[in-house]
Amino acid sequence: MMRDILLVCCFVAGLNATSKGSTIIEPSSVNTVADAEKLRDAMSGWGTTEAAIIDILTHRTYLTRLEIVRQYKNKYNKDLWEEIKSETSGDFRTALKALVLPEARFLAEEMRNAMSGSGTNERTLILVMMLTINDYNLVQDIIREYDEIYDWDLAAAFKDETSSPFEDFLVKVVSRPRFNETAEVNDATIKGDIDDLVEHIVNKRLVNIVTLLGSRSLSFLSKLQEMFYQSENKELYQALEDISDHHIKDSLVSLMSVASDYHRYCAYELHNALDGLGGGKDEGVVTRIIATRADKDLAFIKEAYLDMFGVELSETVKNKMGGDYKSTLVNLVN
Repeated sequence: MMRDILLVCCFVAGLNATSKGSTIIEPSSVNTVADAEKLRDAMSGWGTTEAAIIDILTHRTYLTRLEIVRQYKNKYNKDLWEEIKSETSGDFRTALKALVLPEARFLAEEMRNAMSGSGTNERTLILVMMLTINDYNLVQDIIREYDEIYDWDLAAAFKDETSSPFEDFLVKVVSRPRFNETAEVNDATIKGDIDDLVEHIVNKRLVNIVTLLGSRSLSFLSKLQEMFYQSENKELYQALEDISDHHIKDSLVSLMSVASDYHRYCAYELHNALDGLGGGKDEGVVTRIIATRADKDLAFIKEAYLDMFGVELSETVKNKMGGDYKSTLVNLVN
């Protein structure tokens, strides 16, 4: 009940409000009851009208979409996601899932899926941790959702499903405190960290490196990388690559990338996933970035993508993806 009350309050306060980096273009007048009815009609009878579903969900802001979900439940006593799940499939279904579930729940389920069955999808865990690292409240919501859905502490799940030093990295990142990213960075503290890092790197003490880097704000890490290069005449991420491999290398390099430029990190991950670098196309990566960032800063990610790769993100999506899934992504990107 309290969650529904909070949702209504947030929706009323934020109707039609979008971040300046959002790519969602919502109509000036929205009727969420009518939207719920249109979605119901699109999934009733023989077949499903995918175009209607795409048009509504890709042109509504996050809060509006959650309100549509609530109205759908009130009017039909059915869960919109469960209805969509029964009528769609594949990557298209996953993209719609990202649009109708609360973000924390979607990402909590993504991480659970990454740690279920035979083997662990470490790339998914790294990506979710990096996408949310600058949003303390969202991380706390993910932790709560994970516990509520699976009756399991997320950090404990990391410990059970992964091994050190990758395990240490995940636990450290998910346990990060709320940092003041605008606080002044102390050069003397950075110099001390550089001395410690050099010693840890020489002795390949990966757990010590994880502990140190995971305990610093992103703004601190950005300055740390600048001063490390000035001191050692080598990029910090390169020094870390030299002493690590596999998942811990990807984790540490990703952390350095996010600290340097969050949007360029996202653009790079999209490029790799769309072009199939590192093991084939990864639609999961594409969905997680585009669907969760569309309301926030996807416009900036698009700019970074164009600057880095010389092509519009929308054009790459059109060329690499297909069907209703492509239509959903293109609408979100544009």
